[in-house]
Amino acid sequence: MSSSPSAARRLSTRFLPAIALAGALVLGTQTAPAIAAAPAPDGSSTARAAASCWEVKQNAPDAPSGIYWLYTPALTAPQQFYCDQTTDGGGWVLIGRGREDWSQSGEGYGTPAQVRNTVDGTSAFAARELSARTIGALLNDAPVSSLPDGVRLRRASAADGSAWQEVRFTFSSPRNDWSWLFADLQRVGTWSFDGTTGAGGTTKSFGSDQAFRRVQTTVNKSVGYQNGFGFGNTVAGSTAATSYIWKGATGYARPFTQVYLRPKLMSSAIETAFPTGGTAARTQPSVASSLALPTVYGVNGLGAAGTGIQDTEVSAFTESKGAVYVGGNFAQVQRDSSGTGRVAQSYLAAFDVRTGSYIPGFTPKFNNQVKAVATLPDGRIVAGGDFSSVNGVAENGLVVLDPTTGAIDQAFTGRLINALSTSGGQATVRALDVQGKWLYVGGSFTHAVGGSSTAQVYSRGAVRLSVTDGTPDRSWTTEFDGTVISLDASPKGDRVYFAGYFANDKGTPTLRAAALDTTSGAVIPWTVDFTSASASYQQAVQEVGDRVWIGGSEHMVFSYHRSDMSEASTNLTSSEGGDGQAFGSDGTNVYAGCHCYLANYSDAKTHNWTDPGTAWTQASKIEATGAWNATTGTYVPAFSPSFNEREGAGTWAIFTDSTGVTWMGGDFTAVRTGSTGKVWAGGYARFAPNDSTAPTAPTGLTVVPSSTGVTVSWKGSTDASGAVTYQVMRDDRVVATTTSTSIDLPSVDGDPNYFVRAADASLNLSASTPAVKTTITPPPSSAGTLVADGSSWSWATSADAGWAAAAYDASGWASGSAPLGWGDSSIATTVSTAASKPLTTYYRKQITINAPDTLGAVTLSTRADDGVVVYVNGVEVGRSNMPSGAIGSGTYASSAVSTKSATAAPVTFTVPSSRFVQGENVIAAEVHANYRTTPNSSFDLSAVAGGSSPTPGQPLASGTTVLADQSAWSYWHDSTAVAAGWSASAFDDTGWPTARAALGWGTGAIASQLPAPASGRPLTTYFRSAFVIPDGGLPSTGLTLTTRADDGVAVFVNGVEVGRANLPTGTLTAGTYALSAPSTSTATSNPVTFTVPASLLRPGRNVIAAEMHSNYRTTPSASFDLAAVVR
Repeated sequence: MSSSPSAARRLSTRFLPAIALAGALVLGTQTAPAIAAAPAPDGSSTARAAASCWEVKQNAPDAPSGIYWLYTPALTAPQQFYCDQTTDGGGWVLIGRGREDWSQSGEGYGTPAQVRNTVDGTSAFAARELSARTIGALLNDAPVSSLPDGVRLRRASAADGSAWQEVRFTFSSPRNDWSWLFADLQRVGTWSFDGTTGAGGTTKSFGSDQAFRRVQTTVNKSVGYQNGFGFGNTVAGSTAATSYIWKGATGYARPFTQVYLRPKLMSSAIETAFPTGGTAARTQPSVASSLALPTVYGVNGLGAAGTGIQDTEVSAFTESKGAVYVGGNFAQVQRDSSGTGRVAQSYLAAFDVRTGSYIPGFTPKFNNQVKAVATLPDGRIVAGGDFSSVNGVAENGLVVLDPTTGAIDQAFTGRLINALSTSGGQATVRALDVQGKWLYVGGSFTHAVGGSSTAQVYSRGAVRLSVTDGTPDRSWTTEFDGTVISLDASPKGDRVYFAGYFANDKGTPTLRAAALDTTSGAVIPWTVDFTSASASYQQAVQEVGDRVWIGGSEHMVFSYHRSDMSEASTNLTSSEGGDGQAFGSDGTNVYAGCHCYLANYSDAKTHNWTDPGTAWTQASKIEATGAWNATTGTYVPAFSPSFNEREGAGTWAIFTDSTGVTWMGGDFTAVRTGSTGKVWAGGYARFAPNDSTAPTAPTGLTVVPSSTGVTVSWKGSTDASGAVTYQVMRDDRVVATTTSTSIDLPSVDGDPNYFVRAADASLNLSASTPAVKTTITPPPSSAGTLVADGSSWSWATSADAGWAAAAYDASGWASGSAPLGWGDSSIATTVSTAASKPLTTYYRKQITINAPDTLGAVTLSTRADDGVVVYVNGVEVGRSNMPSGAIGSGTYASSAVSTKSATAAPVTFTVPSSRFVQGENVIAAEVHANYRTTPNSSFDLSAVAGGSSPTPGQPLASGTTVLADQSAWSYWHDSTAVAAGWSASAFDDTGWPTARAALGWGTGAIASQLPAPASGRPLTTYFRSAFVIPDGGLPSTGLTLTTRADDGVAVFVNGVEVGRANLPTGTLTAGTYALSAPSTSTATSNPVTFTVPASLLRPGRNVIAAEMHSNYRTTPSASFDLAAVVR
């Protein structure tokens, strides 16, 4: 085998015994681990995860029912699930269980752990369900309808849980993805009740009688509006907390039910080898989150418009200058259901776009509801509605306001008149939009006047006014014969769309929907194929991309191709639903509001809106608002919100603000914000965009032998959401997950490919690393030599703090071959030619080490000319002819030694392998003279691995300082998120800057001022430093850490938190604020201490990490330092 480093090659672990000795330089002498064939998937661990409960049963026929690890490519990583291995041959996976009050949301309910850990018994009565995404992944995204065993329900048939019923059913209508919606018109194929078979019915009711052989899922008053898998109407139950059969008001009792599926997946059939170039990134659909943001403020109470379904608390949104304006039929603004912070601001209020907080300075006074709002190009706010007075001034349904105060804008004098009104010409406005220089207005009126026009302009139902002063455009008018409910001016500027109660415009048929040319006003042909022959009204219209969307009576949400206005997509919410009544878009998705609470039937096309027919292609849960892909028009089930409402009016306003948050308004009283439960919602809710951005890809993957198998290591990823989990892949599957950047795995037979990718909390996956095989590096020509005499070293005559650390950037240093120095004929590189020689010179050399645990002891041989201090990875390992205590650039050697004498009397230091790390290491030295005019100085050093480890020493004595004040620390001071696992000992911080403590900014004793990034100072700064405990030196008493809370601090040892001060409890993030704002002098004067138990320490390298949080982002000062002393 070649001894050249360029001859390194990857070898199968089967050949490790033959080359164990040859790895002495970097691997040391090792014994090869036992090699095993990849075990059959039996679900016993992540590495042995099975494709299904069925595969577990096939590979382990005696496997009992219980929790197993399952993995499919669609799951992306192994997860644990409960498997029933007893019933009908076993192989069933539990996807949900509960009694009454099941959720119909695609988000499921609760956590996967709750589903698998609490399978039955009274503690399982509260429904818990896997998400539709997880269930689909258990099928490896195969259609639900393709399962030969269909859906299995195991229902309690006795109130005491002593008897059970087995129900199976299949779908005859399309069912590709999983849905927890059953109270709809999905067609049932075959069914069975304890072996009694039949066919037909729908998922809301099927079976052979009205007793126990029926599944009834209809949700109505008789069952207390509680979802569940009920019996027929002759079966009663009990409201007792311990009853397995819950009582409905009149039959349809809800029994405790377990829901199972049996996908018969085998790993060999669904897993294919990952490409050697790695896998591509995978992201979640870009759509609003199904879970609303926590409620900050809301509106409450009803105004003068009454309680009609079109008179909801919230009807309109717009944004201007950092505020979102909410219009509707409300009486006040408040924080919660108790009325905290209640303000009597009615009909129109302003809220901060970023925080959702109420803005009290905007205080217009209306006498009736606001139905539409818009923002003029200069930021002024337009409001339209049923009002006749604003701020005590007569305003006929339309007004322009100052966005800061709500005062009436005097420059805009456009006014509306309704000559057909029986109440004094009262005009009402239902829709507003701004395009270019025009404000388009729709509603119930006949004339407009104002601005530079003193004569009334006849334009019925719709008009456009100058955005400057409200002058009506006499050259562009309409004559709709009914009220305009909605309008949208195309972003392209060439047309305007209308929807409402009208049938004609200037005699041209425009039944409930119209598109008008913005230049001529001509009607653009458009025929809407309504779901009802009466087609009494349409309530919403909006152009998004190349489609025009329209919604209304009856229960329809359709889209049309903009190019020719031909029909592009159809959706029907059927008799259980309600009419489309609002649109909004975030650019990727179209959101439609409706008073609908069960199913959206995609591609339904029927003129009998009470029956979706049989042509529909997908039945999806919809609740008040649904989402559709703006380009394809397909329904997006990933958006599945859940609301409570005052009257069931649904969503009447949708708006995506400048931060990407989508606001939805109607008569909402509560909204789901977490895995379970709902919080108060005051008329509207805000939904942040879901995370659809993948983490950055890991890099630097290495796979090296270890004493137990292989060690897989890599450099970490970053993600805007914070922490990531790494998925370690081998050949064709994910075999392990970890939050660290290194993991030990057992060896397997063959020469497998390894990959690593990162996953965030939303299950966005980074691209993976390319394939890497186990790497064995052969030795160089001098076996066991890490650094030879005469090697090249970087050098400098002055150095910054942290100069000896591995992370230090020495790229600006000079370099040359040893011996280095001056004044002797043996010198190969002269480091100083100045008359005044430096008292101290500094030297560094970087070396790469694989598998440091196999090195054995490393012997460093050098010279003391005059004195020398040697470091490994920033930690001192020895000194000679130097005083004790701290060493600085002005420290003198203890005596003067000639170069000849120093060379003839080398000094050696034995370093345990524990002081070296996987990958890049740095050996550094500082050479000190005994006096400044010394005529000669020299340095050389060799490092040889493979020696015997030094005799273990005694435990470190109490009071021993293992990390002193003013030590060097690596730090992350940036607005971008810190990488996951940053506090762990294995974390790679080589890319972090290093500086000496105290670190911070502002006043006080700051040794290293942290820079202010261009994006502003981060709220949180992160620090890391390491120390070494020699073999045998572990102190049984642990350590005492002394630091400061400026403003707040949390400290970790080897990745485990040991204490925090002036910080809240719970999970800390980069956005967590300290509880108060002490000055640096106050924090320094009041140190905080934490105790580190001995169990957290280990021989060799240990890492202390800390995070420093400010109380506010513009704090003028912050600082950090820490010392660690043996207790």
